[in-house]
Amino acid sequence: MTVVGYPFALFFSIFSFFQVGFNIDDFKRNWENRKLVTDTLFDPKWDWAIENASLALLETIQIAILASILGCFIALPLSFYASRATNQSTLTYVVYKSFLNFIRTIPDLFWAMLFTVAVGLGPFAGVLALVMFSLAIMGKLLSETIDSIDLGPLEAAKASGAKHTQAVFTSALPQILPNFTAYFLYIFELCIRASVILGLVGAGGVGRIIETQRIFLRFDRISPIIVLILVAVIAIEQFSVWLRRKIL
Repeated sequence: MTVVGYPFALFFSIFSFFQVGFNIDDFKRNWENRKLVTDTLFDPKWDWAIENASLALLETIQIAILASILGCFIALPLSFYASRATNQSTLTYVVYKSFLNFIRTIPDLFWAMLFTVAVGLGPFAGVLALVMFSLAIMGKLLSETIDSIDLGPLEAAKASGAKHTQAVFTSALPQILPNFTAYFLYIFELCIRASVILGLVGAGGVGRIIETQRIFLRFDRISPIIVLILVAVIAIEQFSVWLRRKIL
């Protein structure tokens, strides 16, 4: 398999190289344009960034928090309907599974563009877009986790006279709560990064400022904003790691 796989991978890479129109000469010719970015990128305007981007960065974090909570907790009951282990109806299983697949198929940037048209520019559109983003990821991860739970406690609860919903609530839910917590913290980290990107299309947050400065080629203002985002992401990630250790 290796003898066939490596030559095929090499051939396909070369084929793709030419298909995408990559041209070394164009790359060399345009290399000088990098000065438009690098000459200002490494001359950061810290005072301007701290004064103008701090509140926008806080707004980005607020968007991520709200979207993570809403999206993940909406996904929690839907995941039980999208799992064979806890949904006895084939019809509703297919409906909910297809719905989660449909939500996951649409990129978060498209959701942001859709909601900025529907509700206007600003953080509210960003929250709605990231709710769909969080819902899609949590629905996927949690429904697959529910598929692999131990069905013994569920069957025992039903044998003792509990209804199906009661059995799921008392036997299946406790098994997946640690996973749900871990997934929630992971999705929150993803939403921080995604909310910055959504700001580029007018969905609020610090991404809106980055896009405005990019239009005017003010990379000396963008570079300190990137550093501020990096510090915030690292701090949130370390907090998530600490919290996971405490909870799990």
